[in-house]
Amino acid sequence: MFFKNILANLRARRKKILWGVGIFLLASLLLFKVLDWLYPLNTQRLSYSTVVLSSDGSIMSAFLSKDDKWRIQIRKEDIPEGLKKAFIYKEDKYFYYHPGVNLIALARAFFQDIRAGKVVSGASTITMQVARMLSPERRTFTNKFKEIFKAFQLELHYSKQEILEMYFNLLPYGGNVEGIKAASLIYLHKLPINLSPAEIAALMIVPNSPSHYRFDNNNGAIIAGRNKWLERMGKAKLFKEKEIQQAISEPLNAKRMEIPKVAPQFCIQMANKVKDVSYIQTTIDLNMQKKAQNILTEYVQKLMLWNITNAAVLIVRNKDHAVMAYVGSSNFNDIAHQGQVDGVDAIRSPGSALKPIMYALAFDQGLATPKTILYDVPSNFSGYQPMDYDRTFRGKVTVEDALLNSLNVPAVKMLSNMDIATYINVLENGGCHSLVSQQQKLGLSLVLGGCGIKLKELTGLYVTLANGGQFAPLRYTKDQPEIKPVQLISTESSFMVSHILTEMERTDVPANMDDAEHFPKIAWKTGTSYGHHDGWCVGYNDKYTVGVWVGNFNAAESQELSGASCAVPLMTEIFGTLSYYNDFNWLKFPVHIGVRWVCSETGKLPDKYCTNLVPDYYIPNVSSTETCDHMKMVYTDVKGTMSYCRSCLPKAGYIEKLYPSYPSEMILYFDLYKIPYKKIPPHNPECPRVYSDHSLTIQSPVNGTQYLLMKNESHNIMLKCNAGNDVSMVYWYIDDKFFGKSKPDESIFFSPNSGNVKVSCTDDKGRTAHIRISVKEI
Repeated sequence: MFFKNILANLRARRKKILWGVGIFLLASLLLFKVLDWLYPLNTQRLSYSTVVLSSDGSIMSAFLSKDDKWRIQIRKEDIPEGLKKAFIYKEDKYFYYHPGVNLIALARAFFQDIRAGKVVSGASTITMQVARMLSPERRTFTNKFKEIFKAFQLELHYSKQEILEMYFNLLPYGGNVEGIKAASLIYLHKLPINLSPAEIAALMIVPNSPSHYRFDNNNGAIIAGRNKWLERMGKAKLFKEKEIQQAISEPLNAKRMEIPKVAPQFCIQMANKVKDVSYIQTTIDLNMQKKAQNILTEYVQKLMLWNITNAAVLIVRNKDHAVMAYVGSSNFNDIAHQGQVDGVDAIRSPGSALKPIMYALAFDQGLATPKTILYDVPSNFSGYQPMDYDRTFRGKVTVEDALLNSLNVPAVKMLSNMDIATYINVLENGGCHSLVSQQQKLGLSLVLGGCGIKLKELTGLYVTLANGGQFAPLRYTKDQPEIKPVQLISTESSFMVSHILTEMERTDVPANMDDAEHFPKIAWKTGTSYGHHDGWCVGYNDKYTVGVWVGNFNAAESQELSGASCAVPLMTEIFGTLSYYNDFNWLKFPVHIGVRWVCSETGKLPDKYCTNLVPDYYIPNVSSTETCDHMKMVYTDVKGTMSYCRSCLPKAGYIEKLYPSYPSEMILYFDLYKIPYKKIPPHNPECPRVYSDHSLTIQSPVNGTQYLLMKNESHNIMLKCNAGNDVSMVYWYIDDKFFGKSKPDESIFFSPNSGNVKVSCTDDKGRTAHIRISVKEI
């Protein structure tokens, strides 16, 4: 009867009780929301190590988190099902069913702690452990309530999967190692997805006492604890019986190892460039990277005999501009030879490696074609007197020969006929951003390496040639968007330059070219900086471009160092590992390009006097259509001792005869090097069109005069000539070196050196005058 009264009373008050409970829950929820807003959950501690991955997801390198921890983020796809089941079984069987706190377990632990007068049983769920690891504090009753509140916050703001991932990322494994993925890589040397049941069990027990269960130092204690939990998991049927037995007998080969350090300079650059991300997936092909590094390291060992201690290599896949291998030095740990310098990113003088772009631009501007004749003769460009690498001159050469043999004088002469600002803009638009800060210093020497650029910038220019003149920035990461290419130079000029650079009749053909059974056809160009500080070579075909730099990071010179002797063999050896089949037809003939016959003497369209014709590529409506003028008909007397013009042509006693028409610079070259050539006979001295003295004479300086100059003062001597009225230009030479040109009635000045000085003047009709003076300082 008593209980019936109680039940009746409860039924009568049920509505009030339900209202009270509802109001209490609503007030509690509202209070929780207010407290959640006032004291937001702080997950800032959860910063991760930056991990750099290759294109296939393999780890190349990793860097400490902001709080100097090895905490490598484990993601859902990294967690094997066995790992998840084992930890939930050990730590929180009802993880998926409670709201962050297991109230039954918490009540039991509460009474145990009250009896003991201290916290002896925490009944912590996985969520509560995450809350504690996010904000570590001393274990007290007050902090326990904070932990419970934060657990509710976690459940409110994160899914169970996200909480589990946080848990796996925060578990302590001794020292500065936190998280299952970091522990798995550092101690067990494998990814979590590849862990065995025995290794999973070992990782389960270490976080309970990281100072006691230390991998490598106390593997025996770990094995004992591991096996106890393996037996329990066997009874719980988490793993098959056979797997449990194998796991119990499995040895523990745990030893702290360094995280991989592949392409260290590249990975450092990526970590500095891409901020606040856990993973950076790059375009690097790991196998290609390791091959390139091994080849380079072995190769540099041979160069040490020549006091050449380092090299760098960049490999790019042309179709998408993706960097496939990035080797910054021969040995990152070689402190003696500055191995930590990034040779791919270092600014160095490129030598002649920029010449192909200059010639491509000349083709696009209609200034030349591959068979155009240039003159490799002593020249002076406002005081700048370039020399070829062997300090000799070759006279008449084609553009093709000048580029293949990397002749300096023709290159400078070609650049002098162009707008140098246009050339600089093309280089900058082609990715050579290092030139921006050097613009005020750039001149004609730019085409010979009178500047500083990076290997990655130079390689990017050659990728442009390989892609038919289309430029796009190099790609380093897989999520880096592909930028629509821009046409830097025409497809036609790119083809002509590439066709030249594939020719094998050249001085820098590597010895290993003939030995490679499947060596692919490639185009390549070398460069050597002034003073033999840097050797360069960039080679390419349709698939890959390989850029190589060889030298010393301390800028020490080596007379044996050159692009041809040091960089080409390394480039070809690396290229031999990339393409195993000879595709000799990769260089596709552009639609809008033509082939025409030109005179071999000038590279111009033939006239009626041209007999030696050669085929030449040209760009329709762009390339010059100038007709050849290398031969001209001259009126002479019967003996061929005097020439006439129409003003002095006699009524009889003359004949017409063909003579070569050489420019004055070639005539002086012939005279200087005693090279015989067919000269036009001297002009009729009675011709009314020439001056009364009938010759070209030098008026200043005065022949045979001694000039006395004050020491430590700059002095200029005037150059002035007396030329015939049929002359439009004269050319001045000091000690047989070209100094400058002027109109016949103009004066120019030069600063002489002490001693005997030879002054020569040649007009555009081939007449030459010489005088000698002496200069003495007083």
